[in-house]
Amino acid sequence: MELFSVLLGFPAAVLLTWLLSRKRIRRAQTYTGPFEFASREVSGGGGRLTSLLMWFSIALLFIALARPQHGFERLPEAGEGLDIVITLDVSGSMLQDDYYPDRLQAAKEAAMIFIEGRPNDRIGLVIYAAEPRTVCPPTFDHETLGRFIRDAERGGLTEGTAIGSGLAVAARGFEFSRTARRVIVLISDGEDTSGLVDPVTVAEAVNVLHGDSLRVYTIAIGTSSSVTGWGVDRETLSNIAVINGGRLFNVESGQELNQVYAAIDSLERSALPADGLFIYRDSYFSYLAWGLVLLALSLLLKWRIFKVVGD
Repeated sequence: MELFSVLLGFPAAVLLTWLLSRKRIRRAQTYTGPFEFASREVSGGGGRLTSLLMWFSIALLFIALARPQHGFERLPEAGEGLDIVITLDVSGSMLQDDYYPDRLQAAKEAAMIFIEGRPNDRIGLVIYAAEPRTVCPPTFDHETLGRFIRDAERGGLTEGTAIGSGLAVAARGFEFSRTARRVIVLISDGEDTSGLVDPVTVAEAVNVLHGDSLRVYTIAIGTSSSVTGWGVDRETLSNIAVINGGRLFNVESGQELNQVYAAIDSLERSALPADGLFIYRDSYFSYLAWGLVLLALSLLLKWRIFKVVGD
């Protein structure tokens, strides 16, 4: 609105200046000798160059009044935003096709949608089967993180499910975190069969270390009609979440996975704007300086008083 008002005033200033100067006649003194001055009338305007300088200086001054700014985007600093670790079960049971195309792929696709909606948060990835592995620590480089998520698989990890170990490694990923809020999203479709420590004991230890600064949301994957020999331990997953200020989400389809991530997204809103952080700086000074210089020059050329005439 301020810029619009200033630019709206420019045509008015042009019209006013034209009305005041279009019939102006000024007197110039012609020097004819050491003892005598003669007067003659000359037309105003000072020539095309003078007029051009005058209008150009006025335009620059109006641009300066509009207070132009330039800005650049910066990444959030340490302590801003959230640190999030997605902890993904990659055991053999996650390859069942009761989700489309299978449980693991559905979980990865939902995670990709989740991270796309949180550009100003550091997000990392931990995978686990019988043992855990940190694939990517919390980072702003979501493009690289996305590649890690798409490629996540059991690989060389031993078959089994170690929920407590996965949780412990995810919490360790916040060792150097300086944010006030941290989140773990732990996904599992089975029971803890390979952990050395009970998952609830691990959850209690995590709560002692991080307190209210860390919340754990657990996602139980598995349909009620699935006959696989593996059963998801919803009670343990629920206890882990409650101890750490989160909640358990029961999921029976890929579509529900997207809804769960949307729910977590709304519960853990970032304090930073989704369109990025921008720093703006004023850039009007150069317009103002050049406008004043050109205005002074045009006035100097226009209002010359004496003109010496040779013999």
